Amino acid sequence: MRLQLLRLLGSMALALVIVFTAISALREIYADSPEDYVISATQLAKALERGDTPLAQSYPINAIHFPHELNHRLAAGDVVGLETGDGQILFYRLTDKGFLQMGPFAYQPAESVMHWRLLLVGTVMIALLLLIWPMFRDLNRLQNLAIRFSKKPFKMPAQIKRRSTIYPLAETFRRMANIVMGYCQMNQDLARTIAHEIRMPLARIKFQMALEKSSNDGARVIEQATRDIEQMVDKYLSFARVEINEEFIVRSEQSLEDFFADLGSTLETQCPEMQIGFYFPDGAAWFEPDSLTIAIQNLVVNASKYARDRVDLYFEYSETGCTLSIEDNGPGLGGDALELTDAFSRAATDDQGYGLGLYIVKKVMMWHDGDLHMDRSPKLGGTRATLRWPNCA
Repeated sequence: MRLQLLRLLGSMALALVIVFTAISALREIYADSPEDYVISATQLAKALERGDTPLAQSYPINAIHFPHELNHRLAAGDVVGLETGDGQILFYRLTDKGFLQMGPFAYQPAESVMHWRLLLVGTVMIALLLLIWPMFRDLNRLQNLAIRFSKKPFKMPAQIKRRSTIYPLAETFRRMANIVMGYCQMNQDLARTIAHEIRMPLARIKFQMALEKSSNDGARVIEQATRDIEQMVDKYLSFARVEINEEFIVRSEQSLEDFFADLGSTLETQCPEMQIGFYFPDGAAWFEPDSLTIAIQNLVVNASKYARDRVDLYFEYSETGCTLSIEDNGPGLGGDALELTDAFSRAATDDQGYGLGLYIVKKVMMWHDGDLHMDRSPKLGGTRATLRWPNCA
């Protein structure tokens, strides 16, 4: 905001300079010509004190030859002043008897008004700065609030006073931010409520199944449904846990070897029948390990539903960005791949998920200022999910 203020002041200063220059040019065009002079009382007194030459003398018309322009002005009754070259000035006027010469008088050039113009420009700029500074101060405050809100939503206080010129804008932004904050809070409460409410009947079902220990088809269906509900609850809880701690999600420099070693141990437990390959360079990159781990787990679990036996993870990074790809050797996604990142959206052939995995991944990438892209894997032929985010704090 300071840069915008300096640009505005610079533009105003340039405009004032142009205006004053134009006014000065017009004044020189329409003002009296340089041959016209006005003597002061001091000049007249000095000429009278000198006394060596008469103050006024008459000459015949043919005695002095003037340029055509001056002759025209003299004929019009003007008084014309001419410099003598030694700091003196003589005045001439046309009379009935000839030319009347007055002087010489000491020549005093007109005082430069440049410093007065600069002083006026400076005064106007200070006045404008005093007038617009409160507005830019409030705009800067509102900008800082907007930046903070974009990183972590919070209840917006009324920091802009009513007498401010931007009060209507600030008040509208505050109300909008509080509405968005309400939706965020409602989303968090909904996720926590659904997850905890489902766990209670789920625990009763598992307890009853443990008591009966039946092996009929109905029991297997209930067992499969129970596992599905458990997966949904785990996704809800992991999503709510990350969202609650969103204010602590800060990218930091992480060792790739340590991160993928811990990730590999976790994925082996979740997908014991799947061959998972890790391909990453040595070094360190910037990301938040806990939320990124949740995103990768969701992608690998989704891939394991369709992959025959293999899922590969490829990680690359540069000075500007990081790229993580999860590829499988399954049948691949159809034309609805782009819609699968919406909450509760599933592929037409998906009867095992509840549409939360990819939505959680998308949210994690939003927190990383990155994005999620899905297409077909050129190496394994199945689905490829690609995560990209800036490699910086």
